Amino acid sequence: MTMTMYNINKKSCRILGGLLFIAVLVYLLQSSTFMTQKASSEATQLSDWDASNNNRSTQIDIIQQQQPANEKAFVTFLCDDVMGEATQVLVHSLQQTNTRHDIVVLVLDDVTQMVRSRLEYLGAKIINVDQIKYPWDSSSARRKGFNKACRYSKLNLWNLTQYDKVVFLDADTMVVNNIDELFGYPQFTAAVDIGGVLNTGVFVAEPNAETYKDMMATYENAPSYNKGDQGFLNYYFNQTANPLPGNYNLMIKFTHFSTLASEFVTKNTVKVLHFTSETKPWNFHFLHQREWRENYDGYLFGLWTRSLRNMRAQLEQGGLWTSTDDWENKGRVANICDRRLKSTYGRKYPRQNQFTVIITLNKPSINKQYLEHMLRMYASSKKVHQIFINGNSIKDQHGKRFSLNQAYLRSLKLRKPVKAVARGSYSTVNWKFNPIQGITTDAVYLADENIITSLEDLEFAFDLWKKNVDSIVGFKADAHSLETTTGSYSFVENLDDANRYSMISNNMFLKSDFLYGYTCIMPEEIHQYIDTYPACRDIAINMLVSGQTGSSPILVKADHVLEFEDNHPQTTRQRSQCINELSALFNGNNPLNLNSEIVSKVSPDQVLYTTPASWDTWASSIAAISRAKKSAV
Repeated sequence: MTMTMYNINKKSCRILGGLLFIAVLVYLLQSSTFMTQKASSEATQLSDWDASNNNRSTQIDIIQQQQPANEKAFVTFLCDDVMGEATQVLVHSLQQTNTRHDIVVLVLDDVTQMVRSRLEYLGAKIINVDQIKYPWDSSSARRKGFNKACRYSKLNLWNLTQYDKVVFLDADTMVVNNIDELFGYPQFTAAVDIGGVLNTGVFVAEPNAETYKDMMATYENAPSYNKGDQGFLNYYFNQTANPLPGNYNLMIKFTHFSTLASEFVTKNTVKVLHFTSETKPWNFHFLHQREWRENYDGYLFGLWTRSLRNMRAQLEQGGLWTSTDDWENKGRVANICDRRLKSTYGRKYPRQNQFTVIITLNKPSINKQYLEHMLRMYASSKKVHQIFINGNSIKDQHGKRFSLNQAYLRSLKLRKPVKAVARGSYSTVNWKFNPIQGITTDAVYLADENIITSLEDLEFAFDLWKKNVDSIVGFKADAHSLETTTGSYSFVENLDDANRYSMISNNMFLKSDFLYGYTCIMPEEIHQYIDTYPACRDIAINMLVSGQTGSSPILVKADHVLEFEDNHPQTTRQRSQCINELSALFNGNNPLNLNSEIVSKVSPDQVLYTTPASWDTWASSIAAISRAKKSAV
């Protein structure tokens, strides 16, 4: 841990003292059952929240009911189109709470008319504002990862004097339940962030011409610990700041180390989700952000993408969003993620020392006895907790359709939970990566039916995966290479010229949560591409995992692996095309990472024992070793 020393004057001491008091007070508030002005009959249900539900009714505090609705507004701010869709999701989520108040989006000139039209269609009022000059060196701030220079322009909200009070929400927030009661809180009420400062992703403000004028006269010479608007506002309101319970600004990072924050999720009391840091639901799959673990939560990211799907559907009705009508699997993701899976899916995978086997039956006709052999083999491992079969029927050796119902599976007496999962009406190879209701292990082993690995190799690979949980671990690898003259990528079967690889093919270990990320959070355009080029599905999952975590895959040298006929043969040229075209869908970058390590089990004949040598002959002994090394090369 590094610590930075600052020169502290008397005013700074008062600031720090005030912030420390705020931090203590807010945690006392959060740990109690107290909730300011909360209606006693309100039942907040995060797990039942659905962005398409227009019938939610929430009791509003009596004090709020006595105040005119048009004197208050929710406000957000948009610099340009980069956060346009995130802002649309925010506006949509606010509308679903049946708020009585205006929703205002402050925009700069760089916001295009299309984004403005979509926001207005969703129910927002657009107000153009001038950009407020950034008081720091903007290029230096960007290099250090501080907020975009335009963010100071959110201070324009204090000039919205047509409103008595506003609640500001950053564009990377999403409202889960009605928050109209926030208008009963005093000016600059906000949740505490790390370090004791108040986070300005959600806060209450009282527009006032004199306050705005004073801010404009103050901000250029005022201190800001993060060279951003949050630092300035903490300085400006240091004597009058008020703490807000954390569930009104639930920052994902807190849910990983704070019991209080995680209980907001488990007890269904979240009001506003805040996707802080760089890792967000719309970029997690390609960002390579080193702090992704602290800022990623598959379940909460899934809530945002669900709202995104419903928001796009609403825009499509108004002719403001165009989807691919001829895609036969349109609606598949919503069917799986919003209907087939329970609303609490993905909150946790408690089993760490066992794994789930998911067998995908790609072959139209598979021998029944062969399937039973696979099931018995996997079930015999103590490290296997449960088995799922993607597909609930097969054709036996006589070509007769055979149902993999529970009665049949129980008759095998495998002593492990085994279940066949129907694929539904959608035909796609993406089903290999479907999240399945009932998975309780942190790891899954995806097994194609045409590959058999010994249990010893399988369990060794699982033990290796437990030490490298951010990676895909498997027994067959491929690589990619960059053509420097053209800037395009080529697929390389097995290892490249430098004995490296970047993808695991066919059977693989990976985190169960990556299945949910692939199916329910990753952009559906990637699913559509894989429907067109089905043999490239393993390239896509490798891109997702490496893009999200920045990790490389790990290849295991197995002693016993059998591979039968591949049902989806694909040429090297076609797979090269996949890498290039999928890279375009991953923000224009190829996220695959090369690795030169191959891991194998140690056997006695592989152990290198030392050879006795005399100091009198050290020169000749070293020369002999050097000659042996050269001959090996």
